[in-house]
Amino acid sequence: MPKRLPRSRTLKGDPKIAHYDSGGGVAGEPPVVLLHGATLRSEDWENVFPRLATRYRVIAYDARGHGKSGRASRYALDDLVADLMRLLKEVAKAPAILIGHSIGGATALVAAAREPSLVRGLVLEDPWLSRYRDTKWRTPYFTKLRVALEQREDPRAFVRAISGLPLPEPGPRGERTVGEVRGFYSADRLATYYKDVDPAFVDRVITRDEAGSAAIADAPAKVRCPLLLLGAGASSALADGEADRLGTAFSDVKVMKFPGVGHRIHGLRPEPFLEALEPFLRRVRTSA
Repeated sequence: MPKRLPRSRTLKGDPKIAHYDSGGGVAGEPPVVLLHGATLRSEDWENVFPRLATRYRVIAYDARGHGKSGRASRYALDDLVADLMRLLKEVAKAPAILIGHSIGGATALVAAAREPSLVRGLVLEDPWLSRYRDTKWRTPYFTKLRVALEQREDPRAFVRAISGLPLPEPGPRGERTVGEVRGFYSADRLATYYKDVDPAFVDRVITRDEAGSAAIADAPAKVRCPLLLLGAGASSALADGEADRLGTAFSDVKVMKFPGVGHRIHGLRPEPFLEALEPFLRRVRTSA
């Protein structure tokens, strides 16, 4: 795996949180915090982190039960939000711009609603929102991934198991399994992500979290910062019409869609992702 992140650091606590901090940044500008999706890790931002770090202080972290962070007894959304709050207060130490993908988007949204003073801006990349309550749409993939995790001790068998996972929708070249994918999300790369995922997290993902669903539903009315919502085309986590409905739910929101691009926009199309991001970041940093 390419080494494009700084050396990891550890935020002590229960659980410990591994994070990557670029340091620096233009004086007076908010730090940018990156939140990865379910079963991924900070390296998933390698296409984005170095580019953002040319101007901003950028912090990425592994969610509990992922990557180098500690395992935990609980993986509800409230627990993920609590970890983010701890990172903002003890590492960022300044109101930040949050960029959250998938379940990281849901985490960032709820955090911004609960602690508005800690969040300057909010970018939600194809977030789990209303579908967080409906576990049926994600259960098939994560159930098969849970079975594959039993083969982690045999690297070759594990890659074969990951290769056989079905894609939610056929890829742009007709790919139907992870093993047919080339580039950033090849089976070999995903295996490096998945091997360090706590199976208990996967079990939690396919179990309904009523408190987390309620927090997501209540959040839009409480968010006070500018919001950029990025919606994928193929295999989007957003329900039909949800991006447009959210465009009227927030007081300061811009909605952008990526037709034909899958759920992991930043990894699949980093250049268009950054092009969409920069005007929003510029507006947030000049609005203080």
